[in-house]
Amino acid sequence: MREEEWFLVTEDESGVRRVPVCGHGREGEVLRFTAEGATYTVYGGARVVCEGELSYELTFDVRRVTSARIVTPYGELPATVRTHSTFFTENGFCAEYTLCLAGQPSRRKIAFLPASCVRGTDKIPAAGRGAPAADDKEGV
Repeated sequence: MREEEWFLVTEDESGVRRVPVCGHGREGEVLRFTAEGATYTVYGGARVVCEGELSYELTFDVRRVTSARIVTPYGELPATVRTHSTFFTENGFCAEYTLCLAGQPSRRKIAFLPASCVRGTDKIPAAGRGAPAADDKEGV
């Protein structure tokens, strides 16, 4: 039986992007994968680290606004994250948040999901619409 394909899915004002991932794996509550030449690590649904040409670290906490670290080839950009929701289970990860960069807020979603959760939709699924809901760590 062939292993199901997984995707990194991002959504913002400009639309939805689905990027196939390579080499995904899980160790406990840590997910690792590669997409478009960058390496992603998701720690328990609470933190996402991306290492590539554009690197960033986003911390998700529904109880408070957190600082974000965004590094470009031209320098580091200060930003904050206001988390609206998260889920992290054996079936994937998703966070909905507002990124405030240079004083400009932007509502976004980021997800790492199997193809069965994203196929045939132009949105990242919310809990109950393809994404796991029963044993979610909501707001982790």
